[in-house]
Amino acid sequence: MATVLYPTRGGDTTYRNQDWACDLALERGADLLLLYVSNVHFLDHIAGPVQLGLIEKELDELGQFLLAIAEERAQKRGVEANRLVLHGEFRQALKEVVQTKNITAVVLGRPSHDTAVTTIEYIDSLARSITAEYGVESFVVDQGEVVEHYSPVPKADLNQTD
Repeated sequence: MATVLYPTRGGDTTYRNQDWACDLALERGADLLLLYVSNVHFLDHIAGPVQLGLIEKELDELGQFLLAIAEERAQKRGVEANRLVLHGEFRQALKEVVQTKNITAVVLGRPSHDTAVTTIEYIDSLARSITAEYGVESFVVDQGEVVEHYSPVPKADLNQTD
């Protein structure tokens, strides 16, 4: 079965972007894989004692909660949705999922300027690299509207010479 991957961290524009990812999955007869990635490695640079395991557990619970809400919303729209919580650097985790699951499209939410954890340039670059490296279609969505779309080059086009 084809699968649309939608990583999320919650936020103001999440619902509209989730709805768009659900619509894409419905249109393509695909499942929806909801991904949350937490990374506590920034805490390695804090001078005081920090219980990394406890913080990671709390972030996992937050991720599961956010994904449970998204999964319920997707199922109400008629989309088969599954959840996945991973740890580590977001780019690496995303690429790992694309490589190991039957991902046919990736939908990335564009960050809003005032509340963003990441940048527009980073998300656009990530979408381009996923398409180029793994041949997976990528969409960057903002407020439920596609702002960037990257399609893989068909293999037949790569072998043609002029």
